[in-house]
Amino acid sequence: MGIKSFLMKKALQMKGVSGDQAETIVKQLNDNPQLAESLKSLEKNPEVKALFETIQKEIEEKKKGGMNEMFAAVSVMEKYKSQVAKYRDELAPLMQLMGK
Repeated sequence: MGIKSFLMKKALQMKGVSGDQAETIVKQLNDNPQLAESLKSLEKNPEVKALFETIQKEIEEKKKGGMNEMFAAVSVMEKYKSQVAKYRDELAPLMQLMGK
């Protein structure tokens, strides 16, 4: 594993991604550089970026309120399901990366 891969894996783990999943993500990004470029375009889309910032903020609020992280995520994602579906094509690389 190169230094770039090691650093990406550690960064993902610091964001709460499990070690195995981080390793899988790093491998996929290394094997498919176009996937990484597609993900960069997501960050440049202000609507998608704002949507996911809102989702993340609401999940964090629910966790602070004592809710389990998984339940908080499911609850918030259900609330925004139609908005996430609206950006299905833009999110396809992310879903591919997550193995969904």
